[in-house]
This record gives sequence, C-alpha cells and structure tokens, in this order.
Amino acid sequence: MSDRELIEVVLRGYESKDVDYKGSTEWNENDKKSCCSLVKDILGMANTNGGFIVIGVAEKRVGLGFSFDGVSDQQSATFDTTRVNRFLQNYSDPPVNALLKKVSIEGKTFVIIQVPTFPDTPHICQKDYPGVLAAHSLYVRTDNNETAPVRSSADFRAVLERAIRNRSDALLTSFRSILVGGKQDALSVNPAAWDRFLGQRADAVAEFETVNPLSAKGYNGYLEAAFFPDQFEEYRFTLDQLRDAAQRASSNFRGWPFLFISSNRPKETYAIQNGIETLISFNDFGNNDRLDFWRFQQSGFFYQRTLMWEDSQARTKDSGQVAADFGLISVYCAEAIHCLTRLYEGLLPEDERVFVIIRILGTQGRELISFDPRRFLSGPYISRIPLIEVKQSHPLADWRAGIVDYAVEMSKEIFSRFNWPNANSQTIRDIIERMFGRESY
Repeated sequence: MSDRELIEVVLRGYESKDVDYKGSTEWNENDKKSCCSLVKDILGMANTNGGFIVIGVAEKRVGLGFSFDGVSDQQSATFDTTRVNRFLQNYSDPPVNALLKKVSIEGKTFVIIQVPTFPDTPHICQKDYPGVLAAHSLYVRTDNNETAPVRSSADFRAVLERAIRNRSDALLTSFRSILVGGKQDALSVNPAAWDRFLGQRADAVAEFETVNPLSAKGYNGYLEAAFFPDQFEEYRFTLDQLRDAAQRASSNFRGWPFLFISSNRPKETYAIQNGIETLISFNDFGNNDRLDFWRFQQSGFFYQRTLMWEDSQARTKDSGQVAADFGLISVYCAEAIHCLTRLYEGLLPEDERVFVIIRILGTQGRELISFDPRRFLSGPYISRIPLIEVKQSHPLADWRAGIVDYAVEMSKEIFSRFNWPNANSQTIRDIIERMFGRESY
C-alpha cells in the first residue's frame, strides 16, 4: 500500500474488524504479556479478513473518540518486521507473516502492522500464555471489534466458508498459471480501461439526469450500482447477447426485480448506440413514486440506478424524514451481486475479474434506520458526507460462490460511513438469506 493509503487507515477514526488501534508502546520480548496480547489480535485479524493494527492511537474515555499521539523515535525503532514475526511464529500454526510499515503524519510517527488473511488454512494458537492466549484456540474478530476464540456455530461457519473461498481462489490462480505458462493475469484493471469504464458511467449518469421524469420533485436519494470486467473492448458483445443476458439476470425476490426487463412491456427496454437501456417510472400500491434506470453496454459495462423508497415514502407521508433503511441497503447489495453473476454467465470467463461499485447518493445528514419493528437500531447513525461509495473486485467464479458473504461485507462498509462501525454481520446475513428464499422469475 502507498503511504497515502496507509495514512487513510491511521486517520479512519474508528475501529472495525479490519482496523484496531493501540496506544503508544514499544515492542519488547521481555514484556511477554504485552507481546502476546498483540499476537492474539494478529491471529484474530488473520482469521477474519486481514487488516491493520495501528500503534500510536489511544482511545479516550468511552464515546469520546481517539487521540492520535504517535510513538516516540525510541518506541518506533523497536518495531521490526523480522523481529515481530519471529516472536509471532512461536504461537501461530501455520505461521502468520505480518508486514510492518511506519508513516509520519504532521510530525508524528505511527507503526502499522498489516495482517494478511489466511490463504487456505486458519491460524491456530499453538502455545499458552496465562490470561492472554490459550493453546489450540482459533481466534477471530467479533462484531464488537474485539478478538475472541470461536464460540458459536455462526463464527465457525464464517471461518469455514472463508477457507473454502480462499482455497477456491488459490486453485483458480494455479490453474490460470498453468494455462498461461506461469504468467499471472493482472489482479486489477489497468488505468486506461478503468478510465474508459468510468467514462461510460459518467455518460449513464448524465443520461439519467436528462430523462429523469421525477426531476421536478427534487428527489436526491438514489441507490446506484455499476459492474464492469477488467478489460475494456468497446464492442465485445452483440446486442442480442446483452438482451439474452438481461433476461437471464432479471430475478424477482421482492415483488420487483433489480433489473427490470419484460416481454409484456417491450417499450421500456430499447437499443442505444452501443447497448440497451431501460427507464421505467410508476406508482406502487402505496402511491409511492418508483423509478428504475439501467444500461448494459457492449463493452460489458452495466449501470443501474433506483430511487430510494425511503424518500418517496417520506413524501407520501409528508414526514420530511431523510432516512435510509439498513435492511433495504443490505438487500440492494445482495441483489446487485446476484444480478452480476447471472448477467455475465456465459459472457465472461469464470476467472475474469469483475468490478462492482455501489453508491448511495444524497446521504448528507441521512439517518440509518429500520422500518422493521423487529429490528432496533441503538443509533443515531447519521452520514456526514453527500455520497457513499464502496467497491470490490473478484473473479466471476468467486462472486458466484460468495454472494451472501460479499453482500454482507459491502453492506457493513456502507454502514460504517453512516458512522455505524460495528453492524452485526449475522443480522445482515439473515435479512439477505430470507430475501433469497423468496425468489421467483
């Protein structure tokens, strides 16, 4: 990671499963309890999704945030990658190889321990240290952003699913290496392709703003998803291929599909110069405004935007509430990923990487709530930024194998930007799995 990216990690301002803050300290093997405490956090992070442990950020009193103190030159000098890993390997089976970096921010030095996620086998603690580490324990990061041994079947299942997914990814990489004579494909889109796809997104956004039939009503809350492969070829697919793929991807889980296309309403889907497009606007049974727009281009670029139901509901009820339902956001992420897997089925190789960018527009001052009375948010959780954007990229086969897991990850990343850093993974998973259980076509 670049220094700029590491600085962003340091200044995030809240802890999560993948970021843990520690106050100013030194690395001293003679203080075994302190070193083992750090080992415990490294093991837990490695068995979850990997992440960063930042040394030099102390927690103030509960609820008052963090103090970015940094470490002294003497403390900084004691942290060395080889030295820390040598101690770590005494307690980890298989070994964890962490990477230590140091960054300077406004004259203060911070030590960052970058922890990789396990490749295919979780890391077991192999030695005791009284009161800190227990031999034969499997440590993970919990939803409370703490490190603890696996206690529940849900935590164990999450580790098992992660191991299966990681092993599958490693096998895919090995097969790809064999097929191309040991040369690996790039794991990220090249800058020129990225710029071309983002240019297509800008064009889609501009078109939506032009044709939006509800623009006079002043709505500003929208959910938006964009997908694209890692190589740009402007006319990679034919219009017939795009139509067939869209029909295949139109799945109905909630009474209305994420990607609407219907032979009963052929006028809503039409050809554009380099793809197909749909704009549909109507009122639902509650007299709420509904608006969907999507575009699928011959390059493989897909864009979808939908009006947030919460905004239409607020107008219908004349409540003036600016809100975002966390369940609807979770479902949107899951439907988007599910759509991706069906859309590119047969169009892209299973090992080709696909990028997903999900954005929520109009989030300044928007509060995260639950319309479901069975779910209570302790909040308030309010966004202080006008737009929330999260993105991930994985091979198509991985997206298909991990739809729910990736939807949970992206939902939680969104919620953290509503200043809800410890959203419960199992609650989000339950919402998504119940939604998928109601599928119809």
